[in-house]
Amino acid sequence: MNIDEPTLDALSKLLDKYHLSELTYQTGDQKITLKKEAPAVSAPAPHAAPPVRAPHLEASGTTIDAPTVGVFYTAKSPQDPPFVSVGDTVKVGQVVGVIEAMKAFTDVVADVEGTVAAVLVNNEEGVEYGQPLIQIK
Repeated sequence: MNIDEPTLDALSKLLDKYHLSELTYQTGDQKITLKKEAPAVSAPAPHAAPPVRAPHLEASGTTIDAPTVGVFYTAKSPQDPPFVSVGDTVKVGQVVGVIEAMKAFTDVVADVEGTVAAVLVNNEEGVEYGQPLIQIK
């Protein structure tokens, strides 16, 4: 296998940053899966406070979901307005956000038409594959 050390370091950091237990990376015919084993602990773990997230609505009805794991951005750059806001009308194929993973950006594209009822995640928040991002009514 010929995956270089900087790539392995970046993948390892993603495991830690997003608290993942497993991550698979494939480029061409090379594929690597990193797994993090839970530490052996004899005493029960202390109750940790849940991560602080912006208040949001529970996803119900139609949602636009994350096509990949990474960091969700509501705008192309910090100086640009958000792709969509609550009350905006979206059309099928419209870009409603982007997700960055390992310096690669993936457009989040609407697969339904409707009005944005809620943006369910914050700008620069880590997201999982299939996680609801935007609620449509």
